[in-house]
Amino acid sequence: MEYLNQDEITRVLAVAKEQNRMHWQLMLTAFYFGLRVSEVINILGEDVANGQLAVQRLKGSNRTLQSIPSGEGSSDTFKLDLVQRAAAVGPRGRLFPVSRQRVDQFVKRYARLAGIHRTKAHLHAVGKHSIAMAIWHATHQLGQIKAYLGHKSMSSTMVYLNEDNSLQATAAVASLGF
Repeated sequence: MEYLNQDEITRVLAVAKEQNRMHWQLMLTAFYFGLRVSEVINILGEDVANGQLAVQRLKGSNRTLQSIPSGEGSSDTFKLDLVQRAAAVGPRGRLFPVSRQRVDQFVKRYARLAGIHRTKAHLHAVGKHSIAMAIWHATHQLGQIKAYLGHKSMSSTMVYLNEDNSLQATAAVASLGF
């Protein structure tokens, strides 16, 4: 499972912001809410209300209702404009009217420009996996990740613990000095 660390997320979002504001906001939305490509491109104006985003999760996950981060105290790279975007498109308009294929193209391009390894150059790594690992590193609570991503089963969430264990084992072997 590939994910981006904080420095990599910051770099790729900064590049996206420089290149195309809608692409940047799409990637930032996927990151903040841990969304799949098909989930983020299908967000409608009516899904944004009262400072919250309602997401119908796919693959058997639960529907989630999450607060939209205010961005206060954050750099401009991490400020969402979902409320303004929803008002502009109306209740039945898509906030991000692009195809899955187009998303794949621009994520790969921005990752390359940001110096991100090509194995991490897909929205699933930028969004779902990166926010899950950020939550794990901040809380060490699998239940927090499960609830945030809308997982019905803890087995879906365990992949993040397994990834962290693998990284720790690799670091331990590297520190042996052999």
